[in-house]
Amino acid sequence: MTLANYQLSLNFEQILALVKQLPYPEKLQLSQELEKEVLNSKLTVLLESFRTDELS
Repeated sequence: MTLANYQLSLNFEQILALVKQLPYPEKLQLSQELEKEVLNSKLTVLLESFRTDELS
């Protein structure tokens, strides 16, 4: 089986409408993935704020 990549231009409202059509388990999975991404970016910002060349 060959995998293909497709790109769609969707605005936020269209994405939200698609998400609302997902079954509950997939909404939960999407929510968990988004939460991980937000936590990772917040952690990166926090770690960057403590970065210094003065510590050994």
